[in-house]
This record gives sequence, structure tokens and C-alpha cells, in this order.
Amino acid sequence: MKKFAVIGNPINHSLSPLLHQSIFQQIGLSATYEKVQLEPFEIKDFIMSNELDGYNVTIPYKNRILNYLRYLDIDAKSITAVNCVSNHRGYNTDWIGFIKTLDHNKIDLKDKSCLIIGSGGAAYATAHALIKCQVGSIKIENRSSQNKEKLEKWIDKRLDKKLNSVPEVIINCTPLGMSPNKDKIPSDFIVERDNIVIDTIYNPLKTKWLKQCEERGAKIISGLDMLISQGVASLNIWLDDDFFNKLDLKKIKKILENELCLQK
Repeated sequence: MKKFAVIGNPINHSLSPLLHQSIFQQIGLSATYEKVQLEPFEIKDFIMSNELDGYNVTIPYKNRILNYLRYLDIDAKSITAVNCVSNHRGYNTDWIGFIKTLDHNKIDLKDKSCLIIGSGGAAYATAHALIKCQVGSIKIENRSSQNKEKLEKWIDKRLDKKLNSVPEVIINCTPLGMSPNKDKIPSDFIVERDNIVIDTIYNPLKTKWLKQCEERGAKIISGLDMLISQGVASLNIWLDDDFFNKLDLKKIKKILENELCLQK
């Protein structure tokens, strides 16, 4: 039996075990997937001693784990964040999850002006994806000016187009609004009708911020599609296969939506 896990802190909110068990059931794989909550001082020992066939990494260890891995794939190295590990090798599938979400929702961001809220690992992965989508511009909003400037410099080295215009696409890459802190919103940016608003948070399914943006006429997308797609991309790495066309992703999404409804 294969063994997988997700590490982070806090970790109770994670739907990754349910996601992967649903996938395992569909493909007929005998495997387990557990939540592992770690303190910062436990990270190194876990990485060196675990006997897992693969694991995911979530907040707040996507950057910290870089120091302990033997190898980083080209995307993880560029993004400087890892959310998937296999055989002491670090990968980033968050950016894949973002692009697959756009595909699923039939959204083309070429030449669009974008605003990313946040400057952590998720923000770098999102910026990486946006650059691959050939967007027109990327602006950053963040409470820390130092981290904001660091991400802006990272983007400037990789994005040739610099069209200065009002953001048409707004993406929240912070945990603000995530359960149990459901009353928090990540930004006071005034969303316009027909803007595209994407939240990387999936619990709750529709954050307070997304609800406000929807009321203003924006097209909203929750983080659930991203969770599913990054998970499938991780499994592709662990099992050296391509499961995107082999799974009933709508069925898996429905299972996760039902669980989120029960948690309300």
C-alpha cells in the first residue's frame, strides 16, 4: 500500500485527504493520505526520516522546505516554493492548478492586466502561471512593502509586457478569509462589473470577499478547482502518469463541495 500525506500548520482545514482518497477510489489504487501537522523545528527530521511515497506541502512551509531538499525542478526553482515532494525532490504544482482552473472555466488571460494580492509562495506560483499565460501586466498589493518590492522585481525579470492599466483580473493569494477566520477580506480594491476575481482559498467555498465581488457583478472563481488540479498534478509526479484525462473531476469536485457544505 502506498502512503502519502500533506504537511503544514495549521492543517485541520485541509481537504487534501478527502481529495486524494476520492482519486484513489476512482483509479483503484490502494493508498492512504494523511494530514501531518508539524512545528518548524520538526521539518528537517520529517523530511529526512519519513517513508512516504510522496507528500504535499502547505502553509507555512512552502519556502522553508527548500533548504532540505536534494533537488528542485525548474518551475519550483523559479517560483522558490515547493508544494509537492517525491524522493526528496521538490516540485511546484500550484501554478499548474491555476492554469488548469483557467482552462476549466474557459478563461483566456492573454494581454489582461492582473492584480495579485499577497507575496508568499502562492503569489509567486500565480505570477509564474500568469506569465506563462502571456498577461499584459501584473501588479502586486501587499501589506509588507519589502515583500511586495521583492516579488515585483522577480516579475520584472520575467515579464516583457508592461501595460499600465486598471486591473481586470484580481487574485487573492493570501489566507485572509480562510476558515475559521471567515470575516476577513484580503483587499479593499473596488472590483468592477465583468472583472474576473479568483480566490486561492477553498474553505469556505465562497469567501466573504468573493461574495462581495459577485454582488458587484464580477465573475468569481473559488480555490476548489485549483486544489483539485494541483492534487492531480502531484499524483502525476508521484505515480509517473497523467490522470487529468482519466478522472471524473466533476464527481470529485461534487464530493468536496458536499463536505464544505457540511462544515458550514
